Amino acid sequence: MNLPEPPEFVEFLAPYPAATQELARGLRARLVEILPDCIETVWDATNAVGVAYGFTEKNADHFVHLPAYTKYVNIGFSHGAMLTDPEARLKGTGARIRHIKLTRVEDLDDPYLHDLIRQACEFAVHPDGPIQPRTLVRVMEGPKRRPRS
Repeated sequence: MNLPEPPEFVEFLAPYPAATQELARGLRARLVEILPDCIETVWDATNAVGVAYGFTEKNADHFVHLPAYTKYVNIGFSHGAMLTDPEARLKGTGARIRHIKLTRVEDLDDPYLHDLIRQACEFAVHPDGPIQPRTLVRVMEGPKRRPRS
């Protein structure tokens, strides 16, 4: 998929340490290369800044996301509890969502992660007809928890 980096993503990441900004931006770029055509949502949420991907514009239909934290970025799978994970790399105890902590862009070159992403795509809601790749920006109201300068 080919999607330019949204300037809002760069803006929302500004409070984070430079290394985290670089990691989040690099992981986003790499994930966009891996994914089939889909819809990107850039989030300025209460606890994190991130991007999420789905085949519809509904938040509930996102299948993979990359939230940025102070020193790392997770790759999260909205239906991670349903994915086949024989190496037990996925973390989380909730009913659905699972994640893996990423500390390098190269982490996304792992064939194991590619398979998890493929599985997540298969579980995702797919609309009838082709998808026009595009980016949506969503900002949650209220105070934000961001790294301290």
